[in-house]
Amino acid sequence: MPEINDEDWARIEAWRELPTRARQVFSVLGPALSGKSAFVRAVGDRWPSASLIDCRGMSADAVATRMRDECRAAPSGRPCVLLLVNVQYAGEVLTSTEPARVAEVLAPGFRRFQGREVSVMAEYDQEPMVSPPSPEFQVVLPAPTRAATAEETGAARLLGALSAAELRQVPLSVWQLLCGAGGVRKMVPELIAFAERRADVLVLDEARSSVAFRSDALHHAWRLRSPWVAADQSRFVEALVAALDVGGPGPWGRRGPVGEYAAQALPLHAALADKLPRYLEDGRLLAQCTASALHEAIAVAYPGGVPYGSVAAMLHYMEAQGIAPSAQGEWAAWLHHGALSAGRGELAEQVLASGVPLPWRTQWSRWRPVGVFGRVSDEAGRVDELGAMPGGAGLSVVTARDTTTGRNARPKPRYVRQEWHPATGEPLTEPVYVRTALAEGHAPWSNAHGSPSSDAPTVPFARHTDTGWQQDSPGITPPPRCPSAVTQGVHVGGLWVLAGTAGLFAVSVDAPDTPDLAAYRKQPLVATHAHSAPWPLPPSASAALRGHGLRDWLEETFGPDTCHRLAEHQLPQGLSAPNARSFLLETGLPEISDFLHLAITPKDDRPLTEVTWPGRGRDVPRQRRARSEAPSGGPFYELGTWMYSRLLLDGSSGRLYRDTTGGSPDPVAGSSLTQFFAMVRLYDEFRRTHFPYSPDHKDAQSALTLWCRQIDGVAARAEAWTLILEGYDFEDSTWDLACYGDDWV
Repeated sequence: MPEINDEDWARIEAWRELPTRARQVFSVLGPALSGKSAFVRAVGDRWPSASLIDCRGMSADAVATRMRDECRAAPSGRPCVLLLVNVQYAGEVLTSTEPARVAEVLAPGFRRFQGREVSVMAEYDQEPMVSPPSPEFQVVLPAPTRAATAEETGAARLLGALSAAELRQVPLSVWQLLCGAGGVRKMVPELIAFAERRADVLVLDEARSSVAFRSDALHHAWRLRSPWVAADQSRFVEALVAALDVGGPGPWGRRGPVGEYAAQALPLHAALADKLPRYLEDGRLLAQCTASALHEAIAVAYPGGVPYGSVAAMLHYMEAQGIAPSAQGEWAAWLHHGALSAGRGELAEQVLASGVPLPWRTQWSRWRPVGVFGRVSDEAGRVDELGAMPGGAGLSVVTARDTTTGRNARPKPRYVRQEWHPATGEPLTEPVYVRTALAEGHAPWSNAHGSPSSDAPTVPFARHTDTGWQQDSPGITPPPRCPSAVTQGVHVGGLWVLAGTAGLFAVSVDAPDTPDLAAYRKQPLVATHAHSAPWPLPPSASAALRGHGLRDWLEETFGPDTCHRLAEHQLPQGLSAPNARSFLLETGLPEISDFLHLAITPKDDRPLTEVTWPGRGRDVPRQRRARSEAPSGGPFYELGTWMYSRLLLDGSSGRLYRDTTGGSPDPVAGSSLTQFFAMVRLYDEFRRTHFPYSPDHKDAQSALTLWCRQIDGVAARAEAWTLILEGYDFEDSTWDLACYGDDWV
């Protein structure tokens, strides 16, 4: 047990006396075998109430759960002290992002629990991971004195091949494949004999079927000594897949040691071989890999973020939803659902052909795909109410979405109602506006309406809560575990039609969830493994900004024939800016009303009215005139109003300004009308899109800000656009999430 000298203990005591807001994680650093774990345990001996957690092999979520449980069990009335050892060895696989998630997200953020202060001390190894930058609150232990040992070339190659394994306990058949990829041909009996000779480094299991390094420190040390390049990893991945191809059908996890290893580690090896996208696009391989293996792999393969619209992005957003499957079949079912919802029919069919039995299957989907900007064709939109109605061909499913506007002042109740075929998901009616909810009697049976009439057939409903599904017909097999965006379901024709904030889909359930399975969390306990790369500007917007289809693109959202072109003779002589003239002549000024308080109403008789720059009039006090210097000599033309101020076009430059407090010097369009209306158009699409998950919404908002800065950096950073892009909650009567149609019944 190492000694804690007086200087180190004084530093630790000073750290413990700091207020919670100023107390960072206290770090115990040093290279492998320097005694870090023993040092932390010695601290625990001086603080008997402290709780020690060994993070080796644990996910960040598992560490978070242990930290929470230890705080709950700690004596009441005292601060909680948590001591984390082997943080650098967290994670089920060796090339893991779990150490960084524990060190950078979990430990620094765990300062209070249920009103109690929490102090965290953590051990970090400086070789597998970057040490945290807190020199004031750390102890650095010196490296141990060790004599250098030489290894025979053959032994070094065998140990180097084994160190490339991603699991700690490696089946001998996998070690054999690793050796082959590294250029060494060995039979399993030879590997057993070698492991027995090198008992100082390796440990065989009792059945002599697998091997492991004696410690994670040794494993990582041999990785540093004999690193594998992408070509080595690629050869191993090919050998692993070839071995699985001759193993017969069915889940990899049931095909013996090689299959079990591949299910947990193949994605990471593929990422290290720079070949992960190829394997993600093959649903037969994708469905065989565990969710945790895929999350780890995409974090390694895409350190700059998962690409927009990719399978990797689909996996990332599924984790962000809180989907944490308990079995491979459940994970494959969600992969099939995600692919089907995203319109990836071939990928969905490949998942079905993988040989992994699905406990439930999505039969059709009008569920919004994750991580997508803007409205998606054929999506059902948000479903607030779900019901069933009799018809000529049997029962139909009916949905309603509350689109009431003016809630803060003069509410105008309005609902979008539509009927769907329960077996196919095809719409049976066009969407129509109604003034009453389903709960107010618009459908005979509704999840929100209570019991139907006595002569009506029984229609089982289910409501999704934080603890799982609650059914009104317990005899029916319940729906599968779902993320929180799924809020309700109705059982029609042997299918569960499920609905919620992302739309509508139907599943057939073959094997119900076991009762003891907890509901999915609304989000991961710590954080997602990966993050999204910046979303690219939509191709239609890029083309419009280049002048291709600009008018059509604007009228897509503002409405047909809303862009009013002006004739040459209608342009004022003072309008000299070429870009403004060409926009008004070729594209036309869009007619907009009641959107973000933006109102532009072109007049045929006087399309552009020249006005004086605010603060220039003779009756304006001299002090105000001094604060309102015009940005140019003008002239200025009034186009409309925006956020209670006039919108003024500078005829000499083509810039737009808002008339606020005597005139604002910051333009709302720094270069041209094209840029301004492109930004308005993109914001309109963002605002009319319902993003069912917070990560989707956050990434879309970040993308919108990025695009606006690319389109017009001067305007995007000015006051008006900054307010908009930071998420100001405007209240106007155009706020309608994914509405379709204008018919009232």
